[in-house]
Amino acid sequence: MDLRTIAHFLKLAETLNYRKTAEEIYIAQPALSRQIMQLEETLKVSLFNRTKRSVELTEAGIYFRDEAKRIIEDFERVCQRTLQIHKGEGGEIRIAHSSSSMQFLLPNILAKIQQEIPSMQTVLIESTNVFEINALMNRTIDVGFGPNMIVPKEINARTLYAENFVILLPQSHWLSNENFDSLAQLADENFILPSRSESSGYVESIEALCQNYGFIPKVAYQSGNTNTVLRLVEAGVGVSIEPKSALSGQNMNVKHIELSGIAAKSEMRMVWLRGREKELNRFFDIVNSVVSQITI
Repeated sequence: MDLRTIAHFLKLAETLNYRKTAEEIYIAQPALSRQIMQLEETLKVSLFNRTKRSVELTEAGIYFRDEAKRIIEDFERVCQRTLQIHKGEGGEIRIAHSSSSMQFLLPNILAKIQQEIPSMQTVLIESTNVFEINALMNRTIDVGFGPNMIVPKEINARTLYAENFVILLPQSHWLSNENFDSLAQLADENFILPSRSESSGYVESIEALCQNYGFIPKVAYQSGNTNTVLRLVEAGVGVSIEPKSALSGQNMNVKHIELSGIAAKSEMRMVWLRGREKELNRFFDIVNSVVSQITI
């Protein structure tokens, strides 16, 4: 088994036609058939169901196709990065991030990259915690940033900083710093929170916080975008709980109450796939430099 055989398998998995595949990769059809048979013998599985009329992937073949495609993409990325290192170039880093991490963390990291590695290309994707985990597993991103993220064992997570939560309220809301006693006062309010299915830990941490005060938040609107949440609060359709940094640089008609007297915090985490530490080491150095200067 070699990369060429895998590439030929992927082409056949795409066309599901031996003759067409052989023509496109410029080899004889019998030679292609022998390659696929040898591959199946090596794997001890059937990758295709073949009849005189059709060719289709088996369940094992579908799995092998998806993983083989990832392997080829990874190999191409490694070759490209090797050439960039040889030329002394910065390469590319693909970053997925929550909207809250863009309030001040990521802009500072990007400025530092521009200063220290001006040739590095940065691809940014605003996303949810769940998206980041799936993208890391599929190797479509290199690193992710998100709050209170719970990750599987294949992924490493590092807490960069912790900050207080704040309650976001419309300016006309009856609750204020002067009469605030506890979160229990919000038990009957409509909340604006991210979708639980996309949070991978963040919404669960807010729900746990509210449960400590005897209620589960009643969610009226769902959004994981900080700016959208602030706009909805400003419009008076609900309240929310966000990291304190969500207020950074904002000039909206909302008020807030900082939850400084409780143990629960919003923890900004950086996540990456295990085993890629050496490859990301230079980026980690930049993150460390930025984080060491953060004051919340």
